Amino acid sequence: MGANLANFEGTMLAGTAIPGTQDRGDITASKQGGYTPWLTVIVLGLLAIGAINLYSASGGGPLFYTQLRHIPIGLAVFFICGWLIRPRVLNTYTYILYAGTVLALVAVLVNGQIGGGSRRWLELGVIRAQPSELAKITVAVVTARFFSTFGLGVTYHLRNLWPLALLIASIAGLVFPQPDLGTATFLCMIVAAQLCFVNIGWQSIAMIGGTVSACIPPIWHFLLMDYQKYRVLSFFNPALDPQGKGYNSLQSLVAVGSGSLTGKGFMNGTQTQLKFLPMSHSDFIFSVFAEEHGFIGGVALFLMFAAIGYIALEIARESKNAFSSLLAIGLGALIFLEFTINIAMVLRMMPVKGLPLPFMSYGGSHLLTACAVVGLLIAIDRENRLRYKKLQNETYRP
Repeated sequence: MGANLANFEGTMLAGTAIPGTQDRGDITASKQGGYTPWLTVIVLGLLAIGAINLYSASGGGPLFYTQLRHIPIGLAVFFICGWLIRPRVLNTYTYILYAGTVLALVAVLVNGQIGGGSRRWLELGVIRAQPSELAKITVAVVTARFFSTFGLGVTYHLRNLWPLALLIASIAGLVFPQPDLGTATFLCMIVAAQLCFVNIGWQSIAMIGGTVSACIPPIWHFLLMDYQKYRVLSFFNPALDPQGKGYNSLQSLVAVGSGSLTGKGFMNGTQTQLKFLPMSHSDFIFSVFAEEHGFIGGVALFLMFAAIGYIALEIARESKNAFSSLLAIGLGALIFLEFTINIAMVLRMMPVKGLPLPFMSYGGSHLLTACAVVGLLIAIDRENRLRYKKLQNETYRP
């Protein structure tokens, strides 16, 4: 399935000078400087845009000032993950990270704090954490470790994948009853993105597809709660309950559409300022941005997240080993897919899932997660740069 990552990571050496055949100028600019400056600028830009947008969404209220306290912590996590943590450390301690995540998710179900009808938070003194956010990084790390351990030069079948399926299912299974169907599904999507770069037999793919399709009816009838079913039905027909489940989607579309090409201007969005738009500080934060900055602002925001996705793939292509390559793919998918799903939800292209918009939605846990993800991408990129410097030194050694 997809490209063979063994070949994928091998392309790293394609542009490297061979001793005695090329001079120093043949090393490309990207390999000399890397992608760290670009990712740093994008993160700082998104944090600034997110803070300004949240000020408008919250009317400059307490939510904005609480988020301001989260931002320095997020920046600290960003620099720690990018400059102090080596990818090989994650590789070594993958299953300790996995065990810690599972224990935290169990603790949530046993003694978690309830908010908005869901039990998703742990109180750790003055810290209020959401372990399901950590689970997003954990599944990407576990998947990268699994395939780097068993190799990429073979075709995988179902009998080879059941240990990984068990590991991922145990995490998603602990997230689902919080209840958080959106995040549980999203965890599987991160893994699916990584699987696209692993050779999986087509018979196995067909069996997986058939099994998933066969599971949909019993999941609908026996596992989904009534509000989750109604959320899906309201997606297909918001007019089914225009003052209830469909209200959010309808008001979101009005806000985005009223922004037109250039938007209404900062703090001038009528849907937001007149409080017609619910959850404007979290799930529907993009509606606030689109109403105030229009289509042009929305495209600019999309390009910033698309850049993160593209850079993640480039970092994966240049990585020195299978673990770093697959991890970069998973981390890039985490950020870009979460952005894409949130925007699709706002535009009524998908049911409302409760997934935040990275760097912009209110909340400390997912802000720290987003900062950690891009920080880890920088850690992999810096590792790549060290290898290029070593190769360059060997190439031009007298």
